[in-house]
Amino acid sequence: MPIFDNASASASHEVRPDRRRFLALAGLVAAAPLLAACGGSEEPGTSAKAPSGKPAPSGPWSFTDDRGKKIELAKRPERIVAQSHPAAALWDFGIRPVGIFGPQKTEDGKPSPQIGNVDLAKTTSVGTAFGEFQMEKLISLKPELIVTIAYGPMVWYIPEDIMKKVEEVAPIAVIQLMGVAVPDAVKRFGELAAALGADPESAEIKKAKAEFEAAAEGVKKAAEAKKGLSVAVVSGTKENFFVADPAFHGDVKYFQQLGLDIVKPEKAEAGFESLSWEQAGRYKADLVLEDARPEGGLTHQQLDGYPTWKAAPAVQAGQVADWQTETPFTYQRFTKVLNDLAAAVTKARVDVV
Repeated sequence: MPIFDNASASASHEVRPDRRRFLALAGLVAAAPLLAACGGSEEPGTSAKAPSGKPAPSGPWSFTDDRGKKIELAKRPERIVAQSHPAAALWDFGIRPVGIFGPQKTEDGKPSPQIGNVDLAKTTSVGTAFGEFQMEKLISLKPELIVTIAYGPMVWYIPEDIMKKVEEVAPIAVIQLMGVAVPDAVKRFGELAAALGADPESAEIKKAKAEFEAAAEGVKKAAEAKKGLSVAVVSGTKENFFVADPAFHGDVKYFQQLGLDIVKPEKAEAGFESLSWEQAGRYKADLVLEDARPEGGLTHQQLDGYPTWKAAPAVQAGQVADWQTETPFTYQRFTKVLNDLAAAVTKARVDVV
């Protein structure tokens, strides 16, 4: 799920998601077709073996990103700066970015779920808020490639007004996530990681993939055993109640592919249908997955203050589970999400609505 950060955040203090900023771009995102993923490639003279700390092989290198932009360099890039989500994905494939931008810590100083297994002590932050780049620090890292993600036409954390300045430092590779189911997104990150010298066929990656696939099979079996179970994926703020569109969110789309009957809102824009709290009972479900981000939105206790929330059949039945919206799409990080989902489905009753 996209994380809607406030661009006024300082480098030392992260401000949590601002859905209104993103929803203002709803027309742009909703109108844009999903960009087709273009395969990455390595030219002769490069290697897809696991990084060893040795210099990259000499010879040309290229990668075509999901904008259809072909990046061509004299040699395979080794110094990578990446936004939090792709940094986490590359890290789990064995690529260690020298720099990171985007959410990294929660307000209490703990690592943000968005950075996954990244060791923040072994990389350098060049900004945490949307559009925030500490250009001098970025330049000092001497990056050879910058990696980020996109939701439709919106390039994540690099607004148009600074895009050219960032591209003057290093080329930008963009991986599309809007409407891309989790395993497809992980595969795409793996293609980029392989182009950067990782070994997606390593024993560690094979083990992680096997565990991920076993967890996915667990969700499938749970869904098959609970035919008729309806599931709504939601998020709430003080002002509005949001119902997620599975066609937009890669994780929710994958839950649907695994057999869950996901409630699809009728009037979704930029991934959600935005409702007033008076309208929050429009979509009923047996099981509700509710936004579990550590900051932003509303806590379970705060949600209980809204009559329409308390009146929801799933809430009254105690069938509310976490929607782990900030989990980066990697085998290692998403396995737990799927195991938790299978457990929630297994415990749920199908006769709530």
